[in-house]
Amino acid sequence: MLDEAISFNKFFGLNFELTAALSIFQVILLIFGLTFVVYFLTKNYIIKHLRKTIFLKKDTVFSAAFQQYKPFDNLAHLAAAVTVYSLADLMETSDSSITWINESIEWLEDGGVIYSTLAVVWFLLSLLNVSNSYYERVKEPHQPSIKGYIQLVKIIFISTAVVLIVSLLLDKSPMAFLTGLGAASAIIILVFKDTILGFVASVQVASYDMVRVGDWITIKKLNVDGDIEDVSLNTVKIRNFDKTVTTIPTSSLITNGVQNWRGMEETKGRRIKRAINIDIKTIKFCDDDLLKRLSKITTLTKYIDDVTIEIGTYNAKINTEAERLNGRALTNIGLFRKYVYNYLKENEFIRNDLTFLIRQLQPSQSGIPIEIYVFTNDTNWINYENIQSDIFDHLLAALPEFELAAFQIISDTNEHLNSVLKK
Repeated sequence: MLDEAISFNKFFGLNFELTAALSIFQVILLIFGLTFVVYFLTKNYIIKHLRKTIFLKKDTVFSAAFQQYKPFDNLAHLAAAVTVYSLADLMETSDSSITWINESIEWLEDGGVIYSTLAVVWFLLSLLNVSNSYYERVKEPHQPSIKGYIQLVKIIFISTAVVLIVSLLLDKSPMAFLTGLGAASAIIILVFKDTILGFVASVQVASYDMVRVGDWITIKKLNVDGDIEDVSLNTVKIRNFDKTVTTIPTSSLITNGVQNWRGMEETKGRRIKRAINIDIKTIKFCDDDLLKRLSKITTLTKYIDDVTIEIGTYNAKINTEAERLNGRALTNIGLFRKYVYNYLKENEFIRNDLTFLIRQLQPSQSGIPIEIYVFTNDTNWINYENIQSDIFDHLLAALPEFELAAFQIISDTNEHLNSVLKK
């Protein structure tokens, strides 16, 4: 083709150098013009028709994933690359004075091979993106993410393409290039250390179903407390409740203690574990007046009547009239603990089928803790806090009815407040 172009341009009467340069320019322009035409026709007609034929229903999940990444568009680049490679022979000439131009044929052919390699890699990467997008759209909440595995396959494809391209540019066999990489394996391992650790961690996370996108996790060591937005091969993205975003290595999920709140959400029960510290000085046996007043409380009436009869019968057998400590007697803290139990049993927001415990903990310098260990039936954070606050508002306000007081450290501020209230 180049010889014909030179023969044609000789009619213009130019010297040979200009004629050859003009001819070379015309052939190159023809090659790249035809390449662009092939690319344009393939993308706007062939691929467009192919897309319409395959995806008759545009509202399907599969078609939506394909429309998002459009992998077939990369086939147009592949067609253009094949065109460049096929038309490279048009630069061939028999003129001995410009035979150096024949070397450009190899350049164009190598360029076509590199271009086609990149086009194939782009196509495969797009297919992987489509696969991940489709899976994320159709997977159940309990199924793990495959994004880490997709990224690993991407790394393999890209690495293979890099090896092929470098081998072509260096005019070496890919095996020889890989052999050289094997000698530098220590450096490679050092460079890709995070990727290797991330891959191992991703396999463990997926195998044991440790975390999923959407899980609420807490990692105290890393000051992480929020919902997982993304899990990739190297990083995990967490949206904290203060709306900040924390990105941690995937391997941190293995090396650090991770508290996953998914079990709470699946159980539909959120734990309340809080204690009221009772001032020891206010604990006493109940006298008749206190029992009479407390027996009017609906949730305690039957209990006080039954226990009073039981205690009276027991004390009558051992004749405890001389000393009350020789027998049994009700205490105000015991009745308060029973009241808390009955009150929460009747609370519509507390689950009775999960752990339900009202217990007295070991006394300390802060009094005697009465701990409430129950579960709410609402796991929403705001609702949970409101339920918990309402319960303790009521119980703290109920303490004086039992002639009990919550322990509180006295300060100068408290004494000043008491003096103001007295005035």
